[in-house]
Amino acid sequence: MPTQVIALILCLAIIGTVLSDCNSCTTSGNIYCADTSDCISVDNFNSTTCGTPINVAFNCPTPPRVPYDEEFMRTWMYVIATAAQNENPQLCFDNQLPTLKLYQYRTVNCSADYPDVTCCGYTAFDTTKRAIVVAFKGAHGDDQNTVLSQGESVNGTIPFFNNGRVMQVYLDSFMALWNGGIQQDLRRLIYLYPNYELWVNGHSLGAAMATLASAYIVKSGLFKSENMKVVTLGTPSVGDLEFAMWHYNTFVYSFHIVHRYDPVPKNSVLDTVHNITLYHQRTLVWYDNYMRVGDPYIICLEADGPYCDGLAIQNNSMWQDHLYYFNILLPDWGHAGCPKNISAYQQP
Repeated sequence: MPTQVIALILCLAIIGTVLSDCNSCTTSGNIYCADTSDCISVDNFNSTTCGTPINVAFNCPTPPRVPYDEEFMRTWMYVIATAAQNENPQLCFDNQLPTLKLYQYRTVNCSADYPDVTCCGYTAFDTTKRAIVVAFKGAHGDDQNTVLSQGESVNGTIPFFNNGRVMQVYLDSFMALWNGGIQQDLRRLIYLYPNYELWVNGHSLGAAMATLASAYIVKSGLFKSENMKVVTLGTPSVGDLEFAMWHYNTFVYSFHIVHRYDPVPKNSVLDTVHNITLYHQRTLVWYDNYMRVGDPYIICLEADGPYCDGLAIQNNSMWQDHLYYFNILLPDWGHAGCPKNISAYQQP
């Protein structure tokens, strides 16, 4: 048997043992220390001797179920997310992904108080990749940020079918787009291309809407989760532990990518209205660098907590890192139509 295969088997066996120990520890009401692999009672826990405490089984070290394809994320998923910044995403496609074709771009008002607050998204398809795409734009403008912060602090979470709770302000934003045309566009594309994959994607608020879109599409019976790819960038926490666990158990191909000190993934960690802790869907991929070609990344075995991206973000939050992904200024590059020369859009 090749040495690499033996090493992989041993690695998976070790992870499996750690996961089993962590699960049994946390489900017993204790704290598992990932630093030392010790199970510590709550009364005896000392944060100075354990920098990576885990108190819920969902955070126990778990390897991703599918490989992370960095080139696919950089060359396809990032362009798809960035194209949502332009009212004509086809400009981005023509410059970067010429086989991808826009179907419809949708813009709807998603605030009863601010006429300038809009939610945007689009559908597209690629006959060479045999994929349907639905992608969502992030927040834009002070009024929309106000709506989001007020919604988080005033409304908090609401039930999502029978699968936990999600932030109402994100769900309302998605539903405005869903009922404003995205649903009928997606249904039409599924009818035209019944055997294609479905890729769901977004950045920031768009990432939150993409997370909820993937869940809503499956709950509505429109698409099977095993034929979907869910990829988000700079994702805020969307739902509670029950929703995060359901999402993880439902979607095998799911990654949320975080750039270095991007504060958004760690900003909203609590529904203060109902005193509910919020969680991300798996699997987190963290780049502690500029995300240039060839830069390393960490596939985090945990879901949420004070490890991997957690400590860095909490100590050194930088809004610039929320706007730059894969070393390109996402909003500006998208507005310009994703030109091939990216030198003017690279992170200083």
